Amino acid sequence: MSTTPLVTASPTDQPLPPSLANLIFDHPGADIILRSQDSSLFRVPKIYIVNSSPILGDLIRRTLDSPSNANADASLPVVQLPESGEILHCLFTFIFSVTPLLPSTPEDIMELLFVAQKYQMGTALTHIRGSIAQQNSLPTRIGPALHIYALAQKYGLRPEALRTARAILLKHSMTIEDFDNKLDIMPGVSLHELWKYHERVRVILESDLTEFMASCARGTITGLCCTELSSSQIPSWLDQYIQSIGKTPNLFDPAELNIAMVRHTKVKANENNCKCGSISSQTIRDFWEALTSVVYGSFEKAESALSLVRDQEDPQAQINWTTFPPVTFDVSDTNLIIRSSDLVDFRVHKSVLAIASPFFKDLLSLPQPSDSESVDGLPVVQLPESSELLNSLISILYPIRTEMPTSYEKVLYLLAACQKYEMASVQSSIRAAVILGASPMPKGDEAFRAYAIASAKDIIPEMENAARLTLDHPMTFELLGEGLRLFEGWALRDLVNFRMRCRDNLVTCLDPFTKPLGPSSIWVGCPEVMPAKTSRQNRVLPKWLSQLLSRNHNDLKHQNFTHPLDIHSRIRREYVTALQNHGNCTFCMGVHIKNGSTFCAELENKLARVRDKVRGDRGSPSGSTYISLRNR
Repeated sequence: MSTTPLVTASPTDQPLPPSLANLIFDHPGADIILRSQDSSLFRVPKIYIVNSSPILGDLIRRTLDSPSNANADASLPVVQLPESGEILHCLFTFIFSVTPLLPSTPEDIMELLFVAQKYQMGTALTHIRGSIAQQNSLPTRIGPALHIYALAQKYGLRPEALRTARAILLKHSMTIEDFDNKLDIMPGVSLHELWKYHERVRVILESDLTEFMASCARGTITGLCCTELSSSQIPSWLDQYIQSIGKTPNLFDPAELNIAMVRHTKVKANENNCKCGSISSQTIRDFWEALTSVVYGSFEKAESALSLVRDQEDPQAQINWTTFPPVTFDVSDTNLIIRSSDLVDFRVHKSVLAIASPFFKDLLSLPQPSDSESVDGLPVVQLPESSELLNSLISILYPIRTEMPTSYEKVLYLLAACQKYEMASVQSSIRAAVILGASPMPKGDEAFRAYAIASAKDIIPEMENAARLTLDHPMTFELLGEGLRLFEGWALRDLVNFRMRCRDNLVTCLDPFTKPLGPSSIWVGCPEVMPAKTSRQNRVLPKWLSQLLSRNHNDLKHQNFTHPLDIHSRIRREYVTALQNHGNCTFCMGVHIKNGSTFCAELENKLARVRDKVRGDRGSPSGSTYISLRNR
């Protein structure tokens, strides 16, 4: 963006002194200089700034009271600000009587709003939002809209977050399928807030629309002649359309209403008693205006459900740690204290830490500051881990009873601490203990939380294992729930891509089994579908088997996220049920007795292998990986 001065320095256009070469704003009545983070200078009257912002007013007063403030070249006091010259340049155009100027990118526009909000510039903030409304309409495409919402969450801009969230929900369905390649736009905690808002909107909208239908759309559609009326005495097709908005708000669209009406009138074209095709345009306009009022009113009622993530605690820090007393052992010559985040002291040996951890070996080799804390003459090292975690770690380092964490999530944090402190052998011991059952493995949808934590902590083996465990469950926003807050955007995107690659591999693996010339050829000959004189060119599979395989094939294609990808573990059970329902077919029963077990085992094994060996975007040493590890 151009940084042309908004007000000239002098009427004679004399060159500025070298110290003012970065002057961007020069007001004739200036009595103070504001300097940006990148050294752009703004000569302004302080009364404008003080009256616009109590925060900057206080900063200016403290600066003027400081005896150290001086500027020999400009002879005006200088106040340093942390913002860039471009942002301050735009901000001041909304304070002084000049043409308002907005930054050129959404990122900078949102930062401008944030700065005005931070400095409590209420009037300027109102003017900025007015200019944005005039010059920049909200994006309708999902990617740009999510980007604006993410920026609003990042900067704590509630009006922008709410307005964009409403635009997203009115234009797009809130499903992982729709968001799959956009999930890395924002962290999971922001996405979780959008999901909570969506769910609250749906609850309120369904209730409000029920009242709306009971009132015959506020009296706008009374007396319509239709052969199918709902209990609310409005045409059933219109009743169904209104109900669909409550479940899927993005169906609130005149085009969707028109589609529903056209579909109905085509079916009822030959019925004289249905007059829906001749509803007047004025009636439709009145109905849509009333419906719009209800929908927008429901969104307003749900606003309290959307929280700003800036006001929330780090979700990774919300694990419930227990304060543990220090582990004890019969050694008296300890020479170091490590202190936990919850202020529990553990007396240990420097040599034990140095042997187990190159990190501590280097740390303890450094000379200790003269003012460093000590207890009973022992130096104290403060660590960010909890006493529960340190208790487990120290119990592994010494020949005493190992205290393993009580949950798999805490095991992950323990492994992460070992990785941070370069304790490779300790990590191996913990993993071995987990395999032996010393600590519980994730159950059910806990696999998603485990994946989120492992990916955030960069613990690759646990990330791989958890990713595969998630395949045994649906992957929807409903199921993720609060666990969504633990995800980084890139991790959620990669897990979705991994699931889709697994799905594609399973579909490819199953495809040959659906054909009569493939592995399923042993079943060709069922008299139900192949009379005795059928030619080889007309070979077909038995209907029961064809339906079983085709149904699973189609489900894999279309139910990737709403259903588990566990076909390998249930296909034999479904096969047996389908065969039993086939009846007394001696041909199929004979094939089953001779080859059925082998056929099922081959199908199960192939499906399990392709699910467990999915090539990612980046190969692992073993040649198989589940995911692209990072593009951050």
